[in-house]
Amino acid sequence: MGKEILSYLPAKTVCLQILSTIMRASGKIGFLSGYPPAARYDYGREAVRTIDVQKINPHDVLKSIKLSARDKEILQSIVPVVHGIAELFGRNCEVILHSFEDPGHSVMEIANAHITGRKVGSPITDLGLSVLVQSFTNNTDIVGSYYTRTETGKLFRSITILVRNGKKNPIGMLCINIDLNAPLIDFINDFVPGSEEKNQTVENYPTEINDLVHTALEACITRINLMKGISSAEKNKMTIAELMEKGVFEIKGAIEIVAGEMGISKYTIYHHIRELKKP
Repeated sequence: MGKEILSYLPAKTVCLQILSTIMRASGKIGFLSGYPPAARYDYGREAVRTIDVQKINPHDVLKSIKLSARDKEILQSIVPVVHGIAELFGRNCEVILHSFEDPGHSVMEIANAHITGRKVGSPITDLGLSVLVQSFTNNTDIVGSYYTRTETGKLFRSITILVRNGKKNPIGMLCINIDLNAPLIDFINDFVPGSEEKNQTVENYPTEINDLVHTALEACITRINLMKGISSAEKNKMTIAELMEKGVFEIKGAIEIVAGEMGISKYTIYHHIRELKKP
């Protein structure tokens, strides 16, 4: 079946044909039958690009992916990202980390699993398989954003991001689905600060290193200058100590910037830093 024939078929049909081939080869025929109904996606023609299966054999793609210990460490390091994204976007955002080691049990981490009913150990989807094949055909790392609808009628806005190792080989993927059928009040509650969050943290967003160092230094000087009965030399020591505690001096060039703004030599700062580091 060439590209000219595939172009007339729905993308879901193409993906399922590829998926069936892989599952027969790996002895996992029919694992989709146990997949939660809410998580069976209807992607439509436009969601997935047509694939030239004359060039890419899905079974060869699957066999070529062998995860090393380092690959598994890379995927494991992304686990906090899964929960961080879900925490930021709220209860109606499902985030899934897939490992390509075993497509039949590819889900290695999931947040807000109630949205599709999947769990750790659930299989890859047909679109997930398409992303895997695309990674070999056109070096695509990001698919989406796009809209998908489940068999139960839920509408999602989704994006799929391929995870590669140091050799640029695909080892997994991060999928994000936002449930657009959720009540609007849920989104409002997730994104509008509550009364208990009135004391919000102020954060500066510098565009240059100089801005970052200057802002930190200015905050220290302003606070320390409010103290009475302290000599200028002692204030300088306190300022340097506070900047050191904040990690400002770990930034390359920060000592020179601070020295210039405080009107002291960089050697004076080095001296104070050495004294502060003494046990």
